[in-house]
Amino acid sequence: MIMIRNIYYENTIDLISLHRLSQFLIGTVIIIGCWHHIDSRLLALTILFCLLIYQTTILIINSTQQLKLTNNIFSSIIYMLDGVVCGMICVICISNHSLAVSICAFFLLIYLQTLGLKALYGTVSLLCTVLICSYVNFEVYSLKDMCKLTGFCEHSIFLILIAFLIIYSYLKNTYDHRLNSHLDQQFNKNNILKSHIFSLSKYLSPEISKSIIAGHEVRVESCEKQMTIFFSDMTGFCQLSEQLSHEKLTWLINTYLEEMSDIIFKFGGTLDKVIGDSIMVFFGDPHSRGESKDALACVTMALAMNEAMQKLHHQWLNSGIENPPSHRIGINTGSCKVGNFGTETKLDYTVMGAAVNLASHIESIANSNEIVLSEQTYQLVKDRIKCERKQDESEWLAKSLRLYSVI
Repeated sequence: MIMIRNIYYENTIDLISLHRLSQFLIGTVIIIGCWHHIDSRLLALTILFCLLIYQTTILIINSTQQLKLTNNIFSSIIYMLDGVVCGMICVICISNHSLAVSICAFFLLIYLQTLGLKALYGTVSLLCTVLICSYVNFEVYSLKDMCKLTGFCEHSIFLILIAFLIIYSYLKNTYDHRLNSHLDQQFNKNNILKSHIFSLSKYLSPEISKSIIAGHEVRVESCEKQMTIFFSDMTGFCQLSEQLSHEKLTWLINTYLEEMSDIIFKFGGTLDKVIGDSIMVFFGDPHSRGESKDALACVTMALAMNEAMQKLHHQWLNSGIENPPSHRIGINTGSCKVGNFGTETKLDYTVMGAAVNLASHIESIANSNEIVLSEQTYQLVKDRIKCERKQDESEWLAKSLRLYSVI
C-alpha cells in the first residue's frame, strides 16, 4: 500500500508540475507576442518574473515535502492560485475565443484527471477569475487592443498545448501501468497470504484465528462463565486401528471428524480439541444464547451426530470394514474458566474447571451410541428433550449426582 501511495503522489506531482510549466511557457509567449503593444514593459517583466518565481517555489516545495501539501489547507490555496493564473491567461487571450477555451479545457483536463474532487478548488477559482474580470471589465476591451497576438504566437500556444497534452497522456499512461502492475502484485500477495492464513488457521482455535486476522492483540486472559461441555469418543477404535491399514484408518477417522465438525459448526459450537478420535466442544463462548439455549443446542447437536454416525456406519460397512466403530457422548453444564491459556509465545483457547472434568468422566461411562447428560444439563433441556434416568451409573458417580440418557 505504501508503494501504491508513493506512485500516486509521484504521479500527481509530475502532472501538476507539467501543467504549471505549460502556464509559464504560455505566459511567456503572450508577453513576447504583445511586447510592442505593452506600455509598461517593466510591469510585463515583473509579471513574468513573479510567474517564474511562483512556479519555481511550488516545484521546490513539492520536491522537498513529497506532496504532503495535498492534505492540508496550503495545498488548496496553491490549487486556487493555479486557477487564478490560468483564468488570467484565458482573459488575456479572450480576443481568440478558441484559444481561450483550449487553455481552459487543458487546465480542467489535467486537474480533473489528476486530482479528482480536489480539482474543485482550481476549477472554481478559474471560473470566478474569468467572470470577475469580465464583469468589472478589468480593462478587457483595452486588453483586446493591447494583446493583439500574432498568428505565430497563437500557433505557438496551440503547439504548446498539443505538446503538453501528448506528454501528459504519456506520463498518465505510464503511471497507470505502474499502478496497475503494483495492484496486481499486491492482489497476488494478498491471495497468497489468505491461503497461508487459511492453512495456519487449521492448526489454531477459530477464535484465535479470527483475532489474528482482525488485527487484534491476542493475550493470555480468561473469564468465568456458565457453559455446556461436550465430549465424544469412538468405541472400539483402538482395536480397529490395529486391524486396518494406515490408508484405511486415515480415511475412516477423517470422514468421521469431517462429518462431526460440520455438525458442530452448524449448531454454533466451538470445537476445542480433537485428540485422536476424541472430540471436545463447548457452548457459551465466545457467543452465548443463554444457558438454556446453549445446553439445548449442544444436546440437539449430539442427536444429529448420532444420526450421522448411523450413516457413517453403513458407509464403513460397504467399504469393507468389519465391525466399524460407534461413539459415545457425555455432556455437562457448569461454571468454567474460558479464554486464552498458555504463554506469550504459545496460546490455547480452551475451557478449564471441574465441569469440564465431569463431562469427560460422564462420556467415559456412556455406552455405544448413547448420549449421557448430567443433572445440570438435564434440568435445562428436560422440557424439550426426552430423557430417562441412567441405570448403570458407575458407583463413584452414583453417590454424588444423577445422570440421564437421551432417548
